[in-house]
Amino acid sequence: MKLKKFLFLCCILFAAALAIGCTNNLKPQNPLQEKYGPDADYFIGLQELQNKDTKKALRHFTKASTQGSKYIRRRSLEQKIKLGNIKQQVAGAKEYLTLYNDDAALIFAGKIFFENKEYALLLDSTSFIDITKCPNELAKMRITAMSEKKDSRLSNTICQWFTGRKITPDHIDFYYGPLTQILSSNESDFAKALSVIIDFRIFVSEKDYFSAMELIPSVKEFCEKSQVIPFTNFLVADLGRCYYTSSTKYKENAEYFEALSNSSFARNNAVKYFSLIYAGRINDKSGVYISRAEKNFIDAMNCAPTDEDYDMALWFLLNTNLSVSTDRCVATIEQYASTWKNPYYFTDVLDNLSLLLFTSGKWNSFPKLYKALDGYGDNATTSKFAYITGQLINKGLLKGTEEDKAAAFSKAFELNAGTDIYYRLLAAKELNIDLKEIESKIFTPTTAVSATNDAEAEKLLLGYADFGFEDLIYPEWQYFYTLNNKIFDINTICQAAEFLRKCGNSTNNNYYKSLHMVTKTTNLDNSPLTRKVFELSYPKNFSKEIKAACEEFGIEEYDMLGLIRTESFFNPIVESRAGALGLSQLMESTFNDCASRLKIDNANITDPQTNIRVGTYYYSSLVSRLDDSDILALFAYNAGITRVRRWLQSSKVGLGLFKNLSSDLFLETIPISETRNYGRKVIQSAAIYAWLYYDKNPCDIIDEMM
Repeated sequence: MKLKKFLFLCCILFAAALAIGCTNNLKPQNPLQEKYGPDADYFIGLQELQNKDTKKALRHFTKASTQGSKYIRRRSLEQKIKLGNIKQQVAGAKEYLTLYNDDAALIFAGKIFFENKEYALLLDSTSFIDITKCPNELAKMRITAMSEKKDSRLSNTICQWFTGRKITPDHIDFYYGPLTQILSSNESDFAKALSVIIDFRIFVSEKDYFSAMELIPSVKEFCEKSQVIPFTNFLVADLGRCYYTSSTKYKENAEYFEALSNSSFARNNAVKYFSLIYAGRINDKSGVYISRAEKNFIDAMNCAPTDEDYDMALWFLLNTNLSVSTDRCVATIEQYASTWKNPYYFTDVLDNLSLLLFTSGKWNSFPKLYKALDGYGDNATTSKFAYITGQLINKGLLKGTEEDKAAAFSKAFELNAGTDIYYRLLAAKELNIDLKEIESKIFTPTTAVSATNDAEAEKLLLGYADFGFEDLIYPEWQYFYTLNNKIFDINTICQAAEFLRKCGNSTNNNYYKSLHMVTKTTNLDNSPLTRKVFELSYPKNFSKEIKAACEEFGIEEYDMLGLIRTESFFNPIVESRAGALGLSQLMESTFNDCASRLKIDNANITDPQTNIRVGTYYYSSLVSRLDDSDILALFAYNAGITRVRRWLQSSKVGLGLFKNLSSDLFLETIPISETRNYGRKVIQSAAIYAWLYYDKNPCDIIDEMM
C-alpha cells in the first residue's frame, strides 16, 4: 500500500514537472509581433540593422519580403537587396523591376545599376520613361549612362530635359557639372544651339532677365526660323517672362505672342495656351489694352491643356478685372465660379477683392459673392464672405433683415473648413452659440473609412511609430501623400504625429513634422475632426519655457502659444525669407536690442528658452505701446508699429464711414495680405489654445483679443 502511494506521488510530481517544463519552453510572443504578424519581421530587421547585425537583419527581411503585406514586402525586398554583394544587388534590382515599375522603383534600381556601372541595364530599364515628366534624379542617371555608353540619343535626351520642363536646381547643378564636359566635347551645330538655349533658360530661372534678353535673337533663330531646337511651351513662357519683365514695347510684344498663338507652332496646344497667357499679361501691364488682355485670358481658358492651366488663366482674368473695377471682378466670379477646378487657387485674389470692396465701401458686393461662392469656393473663404455680410448688416452698413443677418452668420458657422475656424468662431459669437453646440458642430468624429484609405499603407506608417523609427515616418508619409493625399485616415495620421511630437525636442524638427502632417491632412474641406485632432494641430510644445516667459511679462500663455505656432510651427531653428530666426521669429537686430534691455549676455537667438523669453518681452512691449490692444500688437509684431498706426488712422479717416471701426472689420482693411492672414491665424490659434487647455470659451478670447 505504501509502495502504491509512493508511486502515485511520483507520478503527480513528474506530471507537474513536465507541465512546468512545457510552460517554460513556450516563448511569450512580443505584443508587437502579435499585432503585426509577418509584417513585424520588417521592423525587427530594421532594429537588427541598427544593432549592426546584418545576418539577422537579412533573415527577417527575407521572410517579410515573401510573407508580409503589400508595402512591407516592397520595403523588405529593398532592404534585402541593399544587403547583398554587388552581384546580388544587381540581380535583385532586376528582379525588383519585374515586380514594381513606378518611378520610385526605377530610381531604386537605377541607383544600384548606376553605382555598379551597369549602364546598359540602366538604359534598358529606363527606355520607356518620358524625360520631360520623370523625376530629375532618374533623368540625370539616364543622361550620364548615355554619355558613358556613347548613346546616339544623348543630345536629343538632353534637349528634351532642358526644353520640355521647368528648370530646377537639379538642371543647373548638372549643367555646370557633368553636362559641361559632355556638351563641350560635341562640336555639332545642334550642341552649340542647345548650349545657348540652356543658358537662356537658366538666366530666366535665376531672374537674370538682362542676360536672357541678349540671347532672345538667338533663341528665335534656333527655335522659330531654323527650328534646330523644338519650340516648346516652356520656351514660350520664358520668352514671355523676359518681355513682361524687361520690355516696355507692350503693343509689339503682345502682338508677337498673339501671332504665335495662331502660328503652326500652336498645333501644340500648350504653346498656344502660353502664347495667349503672355499676350494677356503684357496687354494688361500696358494699362491700355485691357479688353485685349481679357480676351487673351478667356481664349487661354478655352484651350487650357490641364485643369490647373484653366484655373491659372481665370486667375489672371480676375486680376485684370480687379485692376479695372471691383464690379467687373465680382461679375466674372459670378459667371465662372462654377467652372473653376481648384477653389484654393483663388483664395488670394478673393482676399484682395475683399480689401478693395472694403476700402471703396461697396458693401452690396459681399452678399453677391458669398452666394456665388457657396458650393464652389473653398469653405474658409465662403465663410469669410458670409460672416462679413452678416456683420455689415449688423453695423447698418448693408441693408438686410434680421433673417438675412442670421442666415449669413449661420452659413459662416456651418461651413467645415478643417481646423481653419476663424470666421466660424466669429459667427458663433454673433449667434450667441454656447460652447457645447460649438464643440458638437466642430468636433465631428470619423464615421466611416474613406474608400481611398489604404489599410496596408497605414500599417506601414504606424509600424514605424510602434517600433520606434521616428526618422522614417515623415519621409514615408511624404511619399504616400504625394501619390494620394487621402491614402491615410485621420486617426492613423494622429497616431503617427503624436509619436513624432513625443520625440520632439529643442534640437530636432519633429514638432514641426508632427504639426505639418496633421495640418496637411485636415486642411481639406469636410475633414472629420475630433478634439484629439485639434490637440495635435495646436500642441503645447515648449510649454515650460512659454509659461515662465508669460508669467514674467504678464502675457497670457495662449496668446504666446498662438503667436509661436503661427510664426514657426514650433521649429526652433527655422529662418524666414526675411531673415527672422527661431521660435518667435525675431530679426537679429530686434532680438539683440531686446536681449540687451533684458541684460542677457551672449544671447543665442536659436536657443528656445532665450528666443521665447525675448519674443514674449517684445510682444508685451508692443501691447503696452498700443493701448493694451492684443490685435494691434500682433499686427505690429508682423509689420512694425509705425505701419499699424498709419493703417489705423487711414482706416478710420479714409473710409469716412464711422469713427470707431470694430477690430474684426479693421483687420479686413489691412493693406498687406500677409499681415491680414497673420492676424487671423494668431487670433484663431490663441482662441483654440485657450479652449483646449485653459477651459475658456474661444468666443470670449476673440472678444478679449479684439
